[in-house]
Amino acid sequence: MPTSTRPPIDAPLRRTQRIAFAAAGLALVAHTVPVLSADISAGWRTAAVASIAALLGIMAWTTFRTRPVPLEPVLVPALLCAVAAAMPWPMRTVMITIAVFAVLALHGSIWAWGVRTVLGLAVLPVGTALAALSGAATLSWRSGEVLGMIPSVVPVGLVMRQVRHVLLQQQVVSGRDALLASAGERILAAEDVDEVQRIGRDLATRMVALDPGTVLIIVRPQDGQLRVARSLGLAEQLRGRGVSDEAMGRPAEEFADVAPHIAHWRVEPTADGYLVLGRTRPITAVEFDAFRNLMHQVVLGEMGLRSRAELMYRAHHDYLTRLANRELFFTELVRAAETEPAGSVVLLSIDLDDFKQVNDTYGHAAGDEVLIEVARRIQAAAGPNGLAARFGGDEFALLLTGLPDEHDAEPLAYELCERIHAPIVIGGGLATVRVGASIGISSTESALTATELVFRADLAMYGAKSEGKNRVRHFDLGAGRAPVEAGAPAPGDGGPSDG
Repeated sequence: MPTSTRPPIDAPLRRTQRIAFAAAGLALVAHTVPVLSADISAGWRTAAVASIAALLGIMAWTTFRTRPVPLEPVLVPALLCAVAAAMPWPMRTVMITIAVFAVLALHGSIWAWGVRTVLGLAVLPVGTALAALSGAATLSWRSGEVLGMIPSVVPVGLVMRQVRHVLLQQQVVSGRDALLASAGERILAAEDVDEVQRIGRDLATRMVALDPGTVLIIVRPQDGQLRVARSLGLAEQLRGRGVSDEAMGRPAEEFADVAPHIAHWRVEPTADGYLVLGRTRPITAVEFDAFRNLMHQVVLGEMGLRSRAELMYRAHHDYLTRLANRELFFTELVRAAETEPAGSVVLLSIDLDDFKQVNDTYGHAAGDEVLIEVARRIQAAAGPNGLAARFGGDEFALLLTGLPDEHDAEPLAYELCERIHAPIVIGGGLATVRVGASIGISSTESALTATELVFRADLAMYGAKSEGKNRVRHFDLGAGRAPVEAGAPAPGDGGPSDG
């Protein structure tokens, strides 16, 4: 079946990061001109140009590899100071500082941004002082013009940090919506309940991964007790842990040992348990609704498949005995006759003897009890290679496949006769009755169609019934001959008895 792939939800943020890098890169390259033309020594000039190249490399690495350079929050302000040493005007230092900080503010943790910003406040005065040493500066770092420009590096970083936060939230929302949109299609295409549950686990795992700091716990009844059925964002050993209904009212305490970092929790009862969502940040209604929506889709998918399975079962099984009905039986018979080796498929046509007397004596409710018990006995005799069916009334059939030899079915047929003839208690112990069974056998000892198998088995069964009932007959392969007895008659010919 088709599987859903995660959409490129990070496209807006990645695009913004690359645009910011391109703009800042152009600004840095443009500032090589005043550096190269500055009236300073070759050593200062070389250090400034190398610092510009290093800053370009750090921004490129961070933008395209999406990984921070080690010690970058400290290294970048130091490189900016080296560049500022070749700048005759402080405003140029402010411009390149803002450009570089704008790019890096779109990456990394809040702590890295904070360290970079604090150290960045020293870039202008330190760089101006170094420019005085190199001979490039025209102003003192103590001048009001220089000191007044120092705070200007902070607002741009704050704005870019907020832009990053907004784009990250947009990514989470877009990704969550995409996963929920795919959930319905995938669940509708699922063929069984296990597949629906796998889809639900997969999508829930992806939704949790979209937003770091989120945990999802599914609690369901197992073995007569509430247990953790799934935990996402937490250690998997939490699975199977027993919990109580009371504990669901205080999840922070219940899961404090495995999720001490989770400060906010929401719990909602489901059709068969609880949905528990935790986050390091407050949980909004929209965020919780997304997980609730997924859970409801999974539950509805499970219910739909169970209902469909029940309808299919009813369509192919007898309502009273739960054995296969004629349609299912003939489908399997045709398949077996066409695909199984010759002699490995045997059909038993079973018709109860004296069953009408049970109905006439004890009523149809007692007759139903007898039919249910006979069906159970036929099913037990069928084994793993047999398919039992009820065609209606007191007509049954048994399909045996995978037999080494067709004659292996005869001992089973006699055993089945004995099982069916054994006493049957009805009416909650009020009476005991006996019925017999006339069984006809046909097999695929040669190429036969399903229709021919049924015809031969029925002929053999009618032969058994005409010769005294409660007998087993095998269809005679000789042309023009009547069905012959497969062996000695099964013990007992009796009709109903009150015990």
